[in-house]
Amino acid sequence: MKKKHNQKRIDIIISIVVAVILWIYVINIVNPPTSATFRNVPVTITGEEQLNSSGRALAIKEAYTATVDVSGSRNDMKKISGTDIALSIDVSNLAAGSNSVTVNAVMPTGIKLENIENKTVTVNVEEYVTEAKPVEVVLSGAGSGEEATILRSSLTQIGVSGAQSVVDKVAHVRVSGDLSKADLDKEVELTLAGEAVDASGKVVPGVKLAQESINVNAVMYQTKSVPLSVPVTGSIWEGAALSESRIPDSITIKGPASRLSQISEIKTKELKIDGLYETTVMEIEPVLGDDVYEVDSAEPLQAMFVIAENGRLIYSYKASAVIAKNLAEGTTASFALPDGHKEISAVITGPVSTLRTLAAGDVAPTADAAKREAGEYSVLLTPSRTVTGLSINFAPGSITMKIK
Repeated sequence: MKKKHNQKRIDIIISIVVAVILWIYVINIVNPPTSATFRNVPVTITGEEQLNSSGRALAIKEAYTATVDVSGSRNDMKKISGTDIALSIDVSNLAAGSNSVTVNAVMPTGIKLENIENKTVTVNVEEYVTEAKPVEVVLSGAGSGEEATILRSSLTQIGVSGAQSVVDKVAHVRVSGDLSKADLDKEVELTLAGEAVDASGKVVPGVKLAQESINVNAVMYQTKSVPLSVPVTGSIWEGAALSESRIPDSITIKGPASRLSQISEIKTKELKIDGLYETTVMEIEPVLGDDVYEVDSAEPLQAMFVIAENGRLIYSYKASAVIAKNLAEGTTASFALPDGHKEISAVITGPVSTLRTLAAGDVAPTADAAKREAGEYSVLLTPSRTVTGLSINFAPGSITMKIK
């Protein structure tokens, strides 16, 4: 009985050994076929330079991917990954507009392509253009009381190429440099890489720059705040009232330390306010001299002259200028001013915009004869016409009318 049990154990062991040998044989000798699916395999774009040379460009340069089913022997399949599969699309001969492009595949040795799930991709093509865009240099690294200053730049504009809709998004080409390690007042030369950005400062992909780098000469200057002297000449329009003048009393300047130490005040060109009749903002031009500059970070240097909405005009008239109305037929009138008055003053108040439309003759003093008979009368003065929104008062308010 024990002998039979031992034999059974030996048979089991032999069976296991045979199975392992057969498995090793199948795997390494027979090498059965197997399959696999690779997702998000990148698709390379080829022929873009040829497309550009033909005057066309990709509207959006997308990162295309595809799902690929492949098969092969187990040994070969064990050796590959998705990065070993070369997928590409050729855009060299695409026409402007929307194009459906077939994905081409190159497989590793021993691997068979079974299927590409998304066999085509949609590619939009536009006209290829080149436009000059301004260069904006941004310098950092300034400490307190310092400002990095651009002395010279090799380019003020640079060509940006690409699809029309993409180039249209580019506001300027930004180049950035760091002067944190620069010595004060010592000029440095920087070679800075450019990047195309939109109006918000975000990088615009898919464009090419005519020149990848720009040479910039810069210096780190000290800054200093000093009093500002602004001469104002002239007078505002006679009917307007100046309610407020907002003029900055200081300015922050920069330059070599030796120059700044000599400056205690900055004068400006005069501001001429002759004839102002509405609130006006004027640019202030400081007279800085050599090697002295206004700091770039400063607010615009401006003066504001605030003109009141309502104003006042005064016109003067002689007695002979009074207009008589409603004279009786066959009569004439003459006028005499009350004692102590040599002329008639008309004080007119109201919106400046309306006052500016008036002339002295528009509101000339008028006396109403009311078809009176010959005689001498005291008559109130009124304007020759009323003007909406204006108040018109005469002094004296009445005049002696002599009717003959």
